[in-house]
Amino acid sequence: MENIFLFAIFTTSFFVVLKILEMNYLEKEMKPLKYMVRDAVIVFGSSLGAATATFYVRGSFADFLNVVTENKVLNTDATLVFTDAPGF
Repeated sequence: MENIFLFAIFTTSFFVVLKILEMNYLEKEMKPLKYMVRDAVIVFGSSLGAATATFYVRGSFADFLNVVTENKVLNTDATLVFTDAPGF
């Protein structure tokens, strides 16, 4: 879960830096801070939602692509192997 927040924070930080550079060098005028904060909140929410969806759908999406491309890939996360003496 912390990976999702780190991704969203880094994405938002990168966006803010690029936005400041754009305002300084390309537009040559600074916009009000409230617009910058609003855009940063929108980017944070969007990246958080996209990262959450990606992390939760990763397994089923990989299975879907295996069916589409007809690859026979073994999912080692779902494979259980017992190497100890049985507990019964």
